[in-house]
Amino acid sequence: FSYEELAAWHKRVSNLLGGRQFDLVCEPKIDGLAVALTYVDGLLVTGATRGDGYRGENITQNLRTIRSIPLAVSKEAPPRFEVRGEVYLPKAGFKKLNEERAKEELPLFANPRNAAAGSVRQLDSSITARRPLDIFIYGLGWAEGKTVPDTHWEIMQYLKSLGFKINPNIALRRSLFRLCFSRLFHVCKTQGLRVRSFP
Repeated sequence: FSYEELAAWHKRVSNLLGGRQFDLVCEPKIDGLAVALTYVDGLLVTGATRGDGYRGENITQNLRTIRSIPLAVSKEAPPRFEVRGEVYLPKAGFKKLNEERAKEELPLFANPRNAAAGSVRQLDSSITARRPLDIFIYGLGWAEGKTVPDTHWEIMQYLKSLGFKINPNIALRRSLFRLCFSRLFHVCKTQGLRVRSFP
C-alpha cells in the first residue's frame, strides 16, 4: 500500500466516525495457520482451525503440544472466552525440519506456512510436539461472564497480562502522522515486511 492509499482509508474511517480522529494499532502479519483457542474456567478446552469461519477442524491435542500456548490462564480471565492466533514455524525451525527430512529422504516442505499447517494437522500429536511451532495471539474472538477492554490495543495488553504471547512488534500510534513516521511503518514501506526481517 502507498501513503496515499493509507491516507484515503484513514479519511473514510474518520468520516464514518463524524470526523473524529482515532488510534491505530500496527502489527506485522504472520504467515501461518489461523487458530481459535477456547478457554472455560481458566483451562484450554478446544483448539480449532479457522475453517470456513463457522466450523473448523478440531486440533486441540496437537495445539496442546505448543509450549507458547497456555494450557491454563489466570483467574482474572473471563469464565468463557476465545482467543485467535497464528501458529507458525520460525525460520530456524523450518530449516532444521527440512534438513532432518532430507536426511530421511522425505519430501521437503515448500515454505514455513505449509510446514506449520501440516504439523498441527498430524494424527499423531507426538509428531507435532517434536516440531518447534510457535504462536502469536492477535485478538479476542468473544468473551462471556466478565467485562473486557474496549479497544484492540487494550485487549492485546490484557491478553498479554493473562499469559498469551503477542507479537513484540505491535505498536500503538495516536495519529496517521505518527504512524507514518514510526519504525514499523518504515519497515513495511521499504521492505514490504520481507520475511528475512522477522524470525
